[in-house]
Amino acid sequence: MAGGTVSKAALHKRLTTTASRELIEIALDVLAATPDRLRVLSAGLSDEALTRPLGEGERSFKRDLTHLIYCAERGTIPIYYALAAKEPFMARIHAERQWGKLLRYESFDLADLFAYFSFNRRALLNVLGGLTPAQWERTAQPEGKKRKESVYYAARGLCVHEYGHLEDLAGKMEKLRAGIFG
Repeated sequence: MAGGTVSKAALHKRLTTTASRELIEIALDVLAATPDRLRVLSAGLSDEALTRPLGEGERSFKRDLTHLIYCAERGTIPIYYALAAKEPFMARIHAERQWGKLLRYESFDLADLFAYFSFNRRALLNVLGGLTPAQWERTAQPEGKKRKESVYYAARGLCVHEYGHLEDLAGKMEKLRAGIFG
């Protein structure tokens, strides 16, 4: 699955909201594969090509990468809080409009963004890889939601979100290489 052999919709359907060892392994595999898949998708293209929009009204590869970083950071915070604190409350902070506006990763070089994303992903996988079943069920309370969200649910959401972006980027990068976009 991590290699991109199913659609985002199929992955979403497969990863039910109830954790099991099999579903956790699938999520971990997809999360682990994301940095390498991003590198493969961008391989051989210049930084200039990777910063041009991938079609009319579309983001550039670099913008998609920064979006994934913002969402990964926002998505891992509830995981870390759920594991580190008793009954944590998560403020609602939008990954792009608030987090991204504050951090402005778009101003960094692509090499730094790849390194940063890869390091943070290894750190997340280091945490997730050693969890007990009870730890996967620990929760955080998101602002504005009645239900608490488990570590598994947050990791699942991050996995499905990234997989969808990778699926979309694969098609766009294929068109870019074929010369369909500038």
